[in-house]
Amino acid sequence: MIIIVTSLLLLGCGFQLQNSANFVGKLETLYIQTTDPYTVFYQTMKRQMVDNGVEITTERAAADFVLTIHADESDQRILSVSGRNTPREYEVYYLVKWSLIKGNQIIIQPTTSNRFQDYTFDQRQLLGKSTESRIIQESLAEDIVQMILVKLNQLL
Repeated sequence: MIIIVTSLLLLGCGFQLQNSANFVGKLETLYIQTTDPYTVFYQTMKRQMVDNGVEITTERAAADFVLTIHADESDQRILSVSGRNTPREYEVYYLVKWSLIKGNQIIIQPTTSNRFQDYTFDQRQLLGKSTESRIIQESLAEDIVQMILVKLNQLL
């Protein structure tokens, strides 16, 4: 009963989850222009757009808006090494350069969004640490998608 009352109070005051975006009436169809449709970022962006009611079209001419992904990069670099000259700490980064166009009008100029996260590395836990790196990469891509969705929701 308390959960129901709390939910009704939150709904009544206009509370929405931070990750939710409402594109109804703003962004009906979208074409995502990219050179690599298999990246973590692209797949996450496409899924989030569909989840938010946006139709993703495979034809640019059929879209109201075009989201162009100019760059979609992720990698890791060594931050520190041990006394035995083996990596101890890595930094995983994800960088996306993107823009939004409606017809011939540029709505959002090419913008760079990036996220970084470091993690410790232990040679004895090689399999687990490689999985950790992949999970961090997916998390960073999700963060960038959420940042872009918030920006789009504010501007449209």
